[in-house]
Amino acid sequence: AEGACGGTLRGTSGTISSPHFPSEYENNADCTWTILAEPGDTIALVFTDFQLEEGYDFLEISGTEAPSIWLTGMNLPSPVISSKNWLRLHFTSDSNHRRKGFNAQFQVKKAIELKSRGVKMLPSKESNHKNSVLTQGGDAVASDTCPDPGIPENGKRVGSDFRVGASVQFSCEDNYVLQGSKSITCQRVTDTLAAWSDHRPICRARTCGSNLRGPSGIITSPNYPVQYEDNAHCVWVITTTDPEKVIKLAFEEFELERGYDTLTVGDAGKVGDTRTVLYVLTGSSVPDLIVSMSNQMWLHLQSDDSIGSPGFKAVYQEIEKGGCGDPGIPSYGKRTGSSFLHGDTLTFECQAAFELVGERTITCQQNNQWSGNKPSCVFSCFFNFTTPSGIILSPNYPEEYGNNMNCVWLIISEPGSRIHLIFNDFDVEPQFDYLTVKDDGISDLPPLGTFSGNEVPSQLASSGHIVRLEFQSDHSTTGRGFNITYTTFGQNECHDPGIPINGRRFGDRFLLGSSVSFHCDDGFVKTQGSESITCIMQDGNVVWSSTVPRCEAPCGGHLTASSGVILPPGWPGYYKDSLNCEWVIEARPGHSIKITFDRFQTEVNYDTLEVRDGPANSSPLIGEYHGTQAPQFLISTGNYMYLLFTTDNSRSSVGFLIHYES
Repeated sequence: AEGACGGTLRGTSGTISSPHFPSEYENNADCTWTILAEPGDTIALVFTDFQLEEGYDFLEISGTEAPSIWLTGMNLPSPVISSKNWLRLHFTSDSNHRRKGFNAQFQVKKAIELKSRGVKMLPSKESNHKNSVLTQGGDAVASDTCPDPGIPENGKRVGSDFRVGASVQFSCEDNYVLQGSKSITCQRVTDTLAAWSDHRPICRARTCGSNLRGPSGIITSPNYPVQYEDNAHCVWVITTTDPEKVIKLAFEEFELERGYDTLTVGDAGKVGDTRTVLYVLTGSSVPDLIVSMSNQMWLHLQSDDSIGSPGFKAVYQEIEKGGCGDPGIPSYGKRTGSSFLHGDTLTFECQAAFELVGERTITCQQNNQWSGNKPSCVFSCFFNFTTPSGIILSPNYPEEYGNNMNCVWLIISEPGSRIHLIFNDFDVEPQFDYLTVKDDGISDLPPLGTFSGNEVPSQLASSGHIVRLEFQSDHSTTGRGFNITYTTFGQNECHDPGIPINGRRFGDRFLLGSSVSFHCDDGFVKTQGSESITCIMQDGNVVWSSTVPRCEAPCGGHLTASSGVILPPGWPGYYKDSLNCEWVIEARPGHSIKITFDRFQTEVNYDTLEVRDGPANSSPLIGEYHGTQAPQFLISTGNYMYLLFTTDNSRSSVGFLIHYES
């Protein structure tokens, strides 16, 4: 669909953009896209870019509560949500003046999700749209005037001229937030039709948020990092302490329900005014930085009545006027340029073996925003390594690799040396996607290993000085991929044994006769290998006396320390399927136990953590938790607490990080 002129789109998500986007669209364009979902489903449309010639080039959207929405101009529209199981987009341009156009992403929300909390009703077939022509902004009627747009409940309207070219303004009473346009204009749509430039706005009751002052601080969604509430309307207004400075906002975490829950970020103190909107954010993609034009910035979080997400955490800071702020440096990348003032340009490049994805150069614009996000550095599918140590990643790691990949990497060390591989992470589609590791240049040797699935392979050492890695994926289903560290070592020493994930190593001499020891981090136990290993000669080969330990989060246990950590098996990756883990925390008699949830995310309804006030599964229940809904902390009445974590056989998540103390 991207850049094509129209078509029918199916599927749970996708992208629609004007022809040739991000280049200019052509004159006299006439394109129609139809998005089709299953009966009962709804569709959310989120604009990431919008620039049309004001009043001459239009995007008409139908399939919503109103008969039609007409969009034009340079303001980024709010997300559009269908009232039916389809949305139709009709784009027309006139015979002169072109702009960049638009880019929008759609997301389908299943009917079963809408009803999952027993709150949201599906649109009824009886909804009568006949009278909406009289009341709803954005509707076209045949005349030189627009219909009376009405007055929002709990709000006011200024202006009673509804002729073409006239504007009316809206505002809300105290403690209500304007959702929609502060000002709408009656405009000519065709020779016979006139319509308002946007719908009449709505005044929503403000439910949370605060007024903040600089020079810096943190903003989080309600309950963060546990899911925010439904029907939230939170407003934060940030004001600098120095009126000559502006505000820089950067997100550390961001995850909202795509299309249905939004965070609008605007300039100055007029909350909800569409002319001051800088960004409308949803889903999980956000700009690196947002910088205000004035000494004030506002944020408006809106959520619907189902399916919350973890929310967001943002850091704000006062900076000098006339700049865009430091966008940072991509992982595995380098940056040329360290000034961030208007007109300044930054150039990025990637380390060897990485390819640059995104803009190589970005410029600080007059509106205090960079011309693009900083690029990312993605691991190349073909590379020859000649350095004595390095890393090998699946392309796009830790995000999912692509389909139909066929990657080859060679590690070439000095003749007479050998190569050692440590697998730090491994997750590929079982049976169909696989990584093969070979001793290259030595004929008749079987591969060192062929690996598939999500079991992290043991360490490998080559016989010769060249190793070849081949990765293949099929046409469907991908995974996180892999992260491998390699080192080279000589004939009279053992390979670098590495440091166990979730553990520490003591000792860094690997010559014949040397020993090193290991220790697992808090919350993890040794599941294989030895706590101490020695470099020895065995059958003419220089090898370690035993394997390096593996540190894993245990499935349950009896905990008697005064404080500690509880993690699900698989942490810090996704927890495992079909778990049934019991923990009993025991404090000294006369002491109680406090557990604090630092992170909580499980599969809703199916993977649950049960907490009981006592030593057994028959003790009084404190609560059952799943999804992202868990309290910040719990306290026992006695000196015991019982936790039971059960998971089904599909769909896992990150799980939880719980600190306990007596």
